[in-house]
Amino acid sequence: MARRRRSNIGFNPSDETKIDRPQINPWGETDPTADNPPEIPIKDIAETDEGILPNFGSTSTDEQVTNTLKNEFPEDAYFDSSSSTFEDYLASVNIEDRTGNYLISVGLPGSGKTVLQSFTTYSMSVGGNLSVKPDNIENDKGQSNHQAQHLRTLWLNDWKRGQFPKGTPLKENEIREIRLNIENLENSSQIFNFSFLEIAGENFKDVVPEGSVPILYDRIKRFLTNTNIKLNIAFILKTDEKLGELNNDALFTNFIDFIEANLKLDLTQKVGLILVVPNPKSVFGQEDWNRMRSNQSKDRRFYKERLRKYIYDNFPATYTVYDRWNSKKRAITIFHIGDEKDGQLQNKDYKDARSFINLNYNFFTGKNLEPKHSFWKRVFGIK
Repeated sequence: MARRRRSNIGFNPSDETKIDRPQINPWGETDPTADNPPEIPIKDIAETDEGILPNFGSTSTDEQVTNTLKNEFPEDAYFDSSSSTFEDYLASVNIEDRTGNYLISVGLPGSGKTVLQSFTTYSMSVGGNLSVKPDNIENDKGQSNHQAQHLRTLWLNDWKRGQFPKGTPLKENEIREIRLNIENLENSSQIFNFSFLEIAGENFKDVVPEGSVPILYDRIKRFLTNTNIKLNIAFILKTDEKLGELNNDALFTNFIDFIEANLKLDLTQKVGLILVVPNPKSVFGQEDWNRMRSNQSKDRRFYKERLRKYIYDNFPATYTVYDRWNSKKRAITIFHIGDEKDGQLQNKDYKDARSFINLNYNFFTGKNLEPKHSFWKRVFGIK
């Protein structure tokens, strides 16, 4: 049955005034000639720092990638079905004392939350000009989060070997926290905290009332109401939805409804919202993928229109949430990490991970990760 479109979404694929916004390169530099402060747009992935495109290579044929949508990576890259051995570290933490910048990752089982977080962490360590150190010491007690440190070590080792880290299944009361301190080696003034919070997708199959999962409810509320931290929410879209199973629209709308109805919070103005489309080669097919990686201005416009229309057509309720969000605090992005062959990652590609890091940094600070004095160099045309 065809989905019924809501007439008030306000999207016209041919309306370039809504689509064509100031560009962001992999470090997120906006167009200095823009008349107005730019909204963080559907991110521009056409340029690398060197101004050329890397060799993305493909192990798939056109026919393979245009078949029915499916994850291009093995299922165990996303979720380990073994019983949870997660240590409830947050039970001993005063969440009200937390500071810094947090990304809350929400997605269905198998959507790729672990891949997003682990590859982003790995790319900061090996694929750019950032220094990354774990922030796992509690100042008041001197207690270490050994589990977070161990998990980061596993991520780095797995990705170095081209292996996909397995997700850690979370019980209904659990939230996983990983805290990192990051420094831009090209600009020592840009030092910031970047922390991950992961919530199991199963916990939001239905709207979560206050009494059903009390510990989870309490912790989400304490993080969201902590005015000393800045928050972004990433909705990782599972691109191979199956008939009869919970879908992305149900999960994401229930998550937002839970926050607004139970916690009495309006996140749309202060919290960043990022819709993430993984496996873009499989989703869009080889021909469209090639255009989306092009440097040509017409192909950049095509990229933005194609990506937004994909969300609008396939996840209309999610798009409605996105459409009513603060235009300066929302974005849609793809997340490509390379090519998979026989369960191994080949042709590692850090471009989208680096753009994702900068996008979060921009939402947290209003600035972009860039070399020192780069703004004045752009203004005066210095190369």
